[in-house]
Amino acid sequence: MEEQQQEAPSLLVSVLIVSRNQAPALRRCLQALESSKDRASMEILVVDNGSRDGSQSIDEEFPEVTVLRLPHHFGLTKARNIGIRTAKAEHLLLLAPEVEMSPGSVTKLAERLKAEPGSLAVCPLLVDGEGRRVSRARRLPTPSEVGQSWRDPNGLPAVALQEGTDPVAMELHDGNALLIRKQTIQGINYLDERYGDSWIDVELAYQIRRAGKKILLIPSITGKLGYSGGDGDAEFRALVDADRAAGASSYIGKQAGWLAGFSFKVKVALVTLVGMLTLTDLGYRAGLLSRLMAGEKIDGTDQRL
Repeated sequence: MEEQQQEAPSLLVSVLIVSRNQAPALRRCLQALESSKDRASMEILVVDNGSRDGSQSIDEEFPEVTVLRLPHHFGLTKARNIGIRTAKAEHLLLLAPEVEMSPGSVTKLAERLKAEPGSLAVCPLLVDGEGRRVSRARRLPTPSEVGQSWRDPNGLPAVALQEGTDPVAMELHDGNALLIRKQTIQGINYLDERYGDSWIDVELAYQIRRAGKKILLIPSITGKLGYSGGDGDAEFRALVDADRAAGASSYIGKQAGWLAGFSFKVKVALVTLVGMLTLTDLGYRAGLLSRLMAGEKIDGTDQRL
């Protein structure tokens, strides 16, 4: 009598990781996912944004991982949209390369999302290497708050987490680990590509609130957040900040009208111009000003990246 073949478990979650020159962190992230007991229910997708640091060998080291290689830096928004269109599972885990998910946590997140009809997305609690909590609950910013924190979305207003509460409702996640239904992303016609590499997570949180739904932080489900990356040279820093300004301008324009968004960009350009008079970090400031004037963002247009 022939043995019956055991039916393979169906895919529950597509884990989508966008990475650029983050090979060590990416390896740790993938090792944590590959060693998870719920690995068979996951599809793991890596969208490589034109890396030049050895990330090209990732699919050889992790043959069960699907790697989509982009020729240069397309930015987070476009790269995620490419990955989302490729994803096969009902749920998407948008995961930063710096995050190492705890064993079994990916499936648990999907189960919690199914059990919470009032939510559109769920997040794990992230801790550092010492086990200290790094996840923060934040509220969606006003246009003026965006104008003040445009270089660093992590500087947006935080609210106190309620200790001992599971789950915790929050308006704004930190963008490092978010599980959401693929149908939700498709329902908003994918991620808004007016954003490049920055502020798209704030935009997505805004769309969730606009739908009258919540993002839930699940403290009983955890992951570890590490660090990777550096400041880069003056030219790259200028492009990063131009992209941040463009994203902040798009968000402000949606909240307060086109003129408010345009006025913000003019203000940033004027502040940059005045800063050039100090002759400090002149290469960066000159590069930022020229990119601001050209309306540049990280979206694949600059093929040098």
